[in-house]
Amino acid sequence: MMSLPSRGEEAAVASVLVVDDEPDIRYLTQLQLELDGHRVMTAADGAEALAAVQVEVPDVVLLDVMMPEVDGWSVLEQLKAHLDEQISSVKVLMMTALAADDDRLRGGIEGAVRYLVKPVSSEQLRAAIADVVAGGPERDQRRKAQTGALSELARIQRGGDAVAPRDERAGPRLSRLEHARPRDDHPTPDGAVHIGGDLTDKQRSLLRALATSPSVSAAAGDLGVSRSNVYASLRRIIRKTGHESVPELLRRLRAGQVIVDG
Repeated sequence: MMSLPSRGEEAAVASVLVVDDEPDIRYLTQLQLELDGHRVMTAADGAEALAAVQVEVPDVVLLDVMMPEVDGWSVLEQLKAHLDEQISSVKVLMMTALAADDDRLRGGIEGAVRYLVKPVSSEQLRAAIADVVAGGPERDQRRKAQTGALSELARIQRGGDAVAPRDERAGPRLSRLEHARPRDDHPTPDGAVHIGGDLTDKQRSLLRALATSPSVSAAAGDLGVSRSNVYASLRRIIRKTGHESVPELLRRLRAGQVIVDG
């Protein structure tokens, strides 16, 4: 459980880049973090954040998701894929109003070490930053977050523990993808969608394996690749097909709602 350092304990001080398109949130977040002695920089959008890390790499990036032009997911992806290891190993903490399970799992899978859902109290924010700063190398924290997210995703795929209870009287919960069909999918009379025209042979083979395998790990083993390589490929696939997240694509694929052509 995260907690603020008690009196007599000295909290680790860090440089923090706060990225949010809301001026009031940037200002209040800066004030809260400066209470603990952190040196805070701010960026008003994703493009500004990516430019800022080229000038100075912070210890932590506190990243909003819903921003115009370059959103937080794009910033996270570009940071983690950067050729400069100092930039790719920066600790990223997501702080966003997106509370859906898909978003939370996506944050862990794609490289964020923590995921906070707004509104966040001053105590929660400061404790989370202190925990991340003192929590060891980014690589270890990222792997722990990814392992946790993948384990939770596997439980969902097996139809096991629900991540969050819901009122059954409200009827089935519709995902964002059930409200808005991916841009490259082709609907069929039975409600399924066909994809594959823009995918490589390897990507189509991967999706077919995932559709029939009991888990991502099993599919990776059958194909002779690592689980991390599978998820890297899936992230490229969702960009081509218009799906918003890897967990959403996997669920629809397993349910027969997505059919791979070619």
